[in-house]
Amino acid sequence: MTEPAETRESLLIRLGDPACDDAWSEFASIYRPMILRLARRCGAQSEDAEDIAQQVLMSVAKAIGSWRKDPSKGRFRAWLTTVTKNAIRNAVSRAPRDRASGDSQVRRLLESTANECELDAIIETEYMRSVLREAARRVESEFEVSTWMAFWMTVADDIEIATVAKRLSMTRGAVYSARSRVMRRLQTVAQELSNEEYA
Repeated sequence: MTEPAETRESLLIRLGDPACDDAWSEFASIYRPMILRLARRCGAQSEDAEDIAQQVLMSVAKAIGSWRKDPSKGRFRAWLTTVTKNAIRNAVSRAPRDRASGDSQVRRLLESTANECELDAIIETEYMRSVLREAARRVESEFEVSTWMAFWMTVADDIEIATVAKRLSMTRGAVYSARSRVMRRLQTVAQELSNEEYA
């Protein structure tokens, strides 16, 4: 079993210390990929997505020193979502109107209040991906390599059970069992991550 992971709330507290580079590296490794994917799903080009991610991380850096857990002000995730939406909107509003990059799709998405729910749904999907990715990172070492591979190949790579059983020299029942054990553990850790204040 791995050591219990540090809570995300304590990571936020450590982010308040400008000298704590490890906390910033950990924070960026969790949230930067999510912000990049979100920006790209909203139509931003790679370079623009990088700028958006940088803007969001800089906003967090400026504000994190005064962050305190306060249920009346909402969760950290809600604030981060707002910062991310604003960064995407700002990037779209600064972009030249005649730019041929799929910007019109982004502009329509972000300028229409009717599509606010669509943007929220995209953000929620990206958030859940980041939670599952972090949960997978935390639990992988808890399992035998063959157990993890049976799970990964059948779920992430979508390879048929029979093919995985043959490749890993396992019975089909053993593949089903391995996949089920890993999925139960992932669900538990993902729920814990979702329940944390930082989430």
